[in-house]
Amino acid sequence: MNPIASILFYIGAALMLLDAGTYSLGALGPIRAVLKPPDAYWNRRLLLNLLLANMGLYFTALYTGIGAFLAGSAPNTAHLVLLLSVVVCLYSAVSVPLLTPKDWPHIIPRALASVLILVGLILG
Repeated sequence: MNPIASILFYIGAALMLLDAGTYSLGALGPIRAVLKPPDAYWNRRLLLNLLLANMGLYFTALYTGIGAFLAGSAPNTAHLVLLLSVVVCLYSAVSVPLLTPKDWPHIIPRALASVLILVGLILG
């Protein structure tokens, strides 16, 4: 495995982790504060959905890191995992601006991660 490719994979995973962390810190509270569900059930339901979305961000960062780790010992498996990471990143890069155009800057870490991972796969 090309060492530069491996570094790109780890940087991509770190960007995805940064994205998850900034969502945790910057979005969960404000979204709940603005929506203010009328009763306790809907408040918990909103929190659950936000936390599940947030966990998905952390999970994709985790399996991207695992793909980066596997790149040296099991390159074929790593490539499949990393390609899945690219698909998830590109999904975010397309869906966020389509659904919430004002939030387009939020796609920068994931879009950059997908580019870095693709370049790493090409260099691989």
